[in-house]
Amino acid sequence: MTNRTLLISLFLGICIGAWALDRWVLGGNAINLLLAAIVAISASHIVWLLSVQVKWHKERKAHPFQVPELDPEWTPYINIFVAAKNESRVIETCVRNLFKIDYPNFDIWVIDDASTDNTLEILKRMQEDLPRLNVLARAPGSVPGKSAALNECLPLCKGDIVAVFDADSFVKPDFFKIMVPLLKDDEVGAVQAQKKIYEHQEGFLVDCQASEYAMDTCLQMGRTLVGGAVELRGNGQLVKRAALVDVGGWNNNSITDDLDLSMRLLIHRYDIKFCPDTAVFEEGVVNLRSLFRQRRRWAEGSIRRYLDYIIPLQFPSHASIVERFDIFSFLVEFAWPALTFMAIAQVVADVMHGVPSDAPMVVAVSVFAIVTIWVPLYAGLRFYRKDLSPWAAMVNAVVVNSYIFALWSPCVVVSIWQIMFRSKASTWKPTQHFGSVETQTHLTDAGSSV
Repeated sequence: MTNRTLLISLFLGICIGAWALDRWVLGGNAINLLLAAIVAISASHIVWLLSVQVKWHKERKAHPFQVPELDPEWTPYINIFVAAKNESRVIETCVRNLFKIDYPNFDIWVIDDASTDNTLEILKRMQEDLPRLNVLARAPGSVPGKSAALNECLPLCKGDIVAVFDADSFVKPDFFKIMVPLLKDDEVGAVQAQKKIYEHQEGFLVDCQASEYAMDTCLQMGRTLVGGAVELRGNGQLVKRAALVDVGGWNNNSITDDLDLSMRLLIHRYDIKFCPDTAVFEEGVVNLRSLFRQRRRWAEGSIRRYLDYIIPLQFPSHASIVERFDIFSFLVEFAWPALTFMAIAQVVADVMHGVPSDAPMVVAVSVFAIVTIWVPLYAGLRFYRKDLSPWAAMVNAVVVNSYIFALWSPCVVVSIWQIMFRSKASTWKPTQHFGSVETQTHLTDAGSSV
């Protein structure tokens, strides 16, 4: 069943179900009640994730995290993959930083995805003094996208673990010392590091993204504590090679390679762990057009992966009850904008026809939805943005909450429209990186803010 058919079927099912409830059971308010139920499910899920995390933070305060010593009997070989397309402004800084990682067994593979700038020339020059740097130059006309680039490189190396970084990444030398031990258990297939925006970047959009990432860290940490469906984020992730081979590598047809891979690892019963004790830094997007395009792609890719794997996830052998509830709670958030739009349209139609409307209920549910997002946002800022005081975090959460609704709501609506009425999925396009900063000078001590 195609994404379009499934999504249209779900949409029609909701509309018909709401109409039937209105006509024969409720006498109205079905859409509003459905919206309220979805918000209530999300709210209860968020409260659950935050409650376990508060307890975890109290334990961490009593017993602060210490960087572990590597087990000399388990230092698996790591292949670092960096997919790069027209990354001449950042690729050298990224590669030289990755070579400073304090770990005995690793090499780096940079996949130049048919760049039209001088990325390939920079990489070949760097190979002269970096013997562990491998460069794969993809031919023009190759299957486009990050997934295809990573898949082309996978057969060329034989490490035990594949670490994936973006071309603007920056990590501390102890990154692998903290991350690798989390992969030791057989059932763990991957681990994702905390993502952070470079702390020296300035501007309203950049600050909003930093707060978004803090909220994501908060939710991801909650998911790992309850045994939920932790997701990979495409940058700063380590995946066992055996798990990658088992699930068939990356999906060339996906526009969000990380989310798609997360689902397939889950279906194959591999756990994904989240690590809040180290971070991968990356550039924030500095203009609204690029940010909307990036988030729009994320929204469409996220919806499509749910549609692709919603049936396999229903089998108990593929996902636990906790994982399925966790996935469902995040999935219903994509229904908020569509149902809100339908509820507002109903209110407008009622007013135009001179009949009593449900405007007070729509407003009440919308306010509750805003509060539902504000709570984990504020918690994320308090837990993972130590540069903000409690009062500053409260104000920042209010501002960023408005930004999230203003940005994500149209992204979700446009993505749903794209899936239902466009003949093709959107194409993967890399986010432009500028590399206009001195990362070594401006980065603060990551250990003080993770």
